[in-house]
Order: sequence, then C-alpha cells, then structure tokens
Amino acid sequence: MRKLSLALLAASVVFASDVPPKGVQVVEFSHGWSVVYISMGDVNRIVCEKGNVSTVVYSQEKEMQVKTEGRNVFVKLVPKEEIDGKKVISDYPRELYVECAGEFFQLLLYPKSIPATTIYLKLPYKKDTTKARAFERASPFEETIAKLIKVAYLEEIPDGYDVEMVNKPAGSFRELDLVLYRRYTGDRFVVEEYLITAKLNLELSEASFLPYLKNPVAISIVKPILKEGETTRMFVVSINSEN
Repeated sequence: MRKLSLALLAASVVFASDVPPKGVQVVEFSHGWSVVYISMGDVNRIVCEKGNVSTVVYSQEKEMQVKTEGRNVFVKLVPKEEIDGKKVISDYPRELYVECAGEFFQLLLYPKSIPATTIYLKLPYKKDTTKARAFERASPFEETIAKLIKVAYLEEIPDGYDVEMVNKPAGSFRELDLVLYRRYTGDRFVVEEYLITAKLNLELSEASFLPYLKNPVAISIVKPILKEGETTRMFVVSINSEN
C-alpha cells in the first residue's frame, strides 16, 4: 500500500477548523418536480454533475436573482419592501427549471433559515470516466491525492466524479461511532467521507482505521482530538477496485 505522508497532507490541504458537512442535496433526474431547500439569506449554489448549464427559466416576479456560470447556478432571494418600509424575504416556494447537460431539472425551491446550501443535479447514469481520468492524470500522484481530499472537504465535486450520499453506519466501537456519509467515485480513485463521533475524550490516529478500510492510499482526519460527543470528518482516498 502506498500511503501519503501526513506532512504532505498538512502542507497541501489547509483545514482551518472542524465544521459539520453542509448537507449537499443530491437531486436525481426525473420528469417531475424535485423539492429542495435553500437559504433565505445567503447565496445558494446548484451544480450540474457532468456538463454546463445552458438554460435557466424562472419568474422574476417571485423575488429571486439567478446567475449562471459554467456548470453552476447561483440563486439568491430578494427582499421585498413592505408598506411600513421593512424589507422581508417571503418563504413561499419558487419554481426553477435548469437545463443540465441536455436534461431539464424541475426544482421546487423551499426557503429555510439555513446557511447557504449546495444542490447537486445528478444525471441518469452513463458510465463515462473521461473527465475523471483527465483530472486524475493532470498532476503527480501525491498532488492528485491532496487535491481530492481538499475538494471533498470543500464539497466541490471534481469533473467526471459520481457522488453518492450513503449516510450509513460503518462501525460502532466503545470509543466512537463511525458513519460513511458520502462517496465520490472517479476513474482510478474513490474518495469516502466519514463522520466520527466520540463516545469519550480521545485522540484519533489514521493508522487505527486501517483494518476497517479497503485499499486506502491516504487518510486525513480533520480534528484528531475530540471531546465526548464531538464529531469530526475523515476523508479516505482508495484505489477504485472496479477498474
């Protein structure tokens, strides 16, 4: 097994502090409406999985600003001034049509008092790893691994990678609970994001998880020292056994 040194990870990936996942919402393509939740006060991001956004359709009368840039759509709700001069954001749902790589997604946006959110538009499955392969071969091995961990931490899916929201227990131990939260699958590599919740005060070690992982080439724990009840994120890069 080729293991990436922790010193390299520390130099290449900067983790300022442990933050819980923002909860990327994955929308599977369908011919009906898909309900998603957006922030009332922040800019929300919609990401097309495998191509650029060519068309967006919405009603400007519904107090909403929409901007497209490549494979991204940015949505922000606009405050409405009431008779007394107060500016408020209405919480009624908005309709948004997004053409993503030739397919139209019909989104029903429900405003909530939540932080900015990311909505990932997942296209019908077509096995094509061309873009993922190009991403993986653009840099040396160690640099590619560090990039994969960084983009997974920032929830920025690399071109050509397939994302799967797993959110299933991966192990329960005396010291901690382990949940496989999300998986990104490319051509050569797979990146898995785990949530670790401490049952008592403890110090985590990457090596202690090796017996429970398959073909890992790098492991990075965001916050290795936890108090009882605290949760941190762990990223594992593995070789894709399907190839």
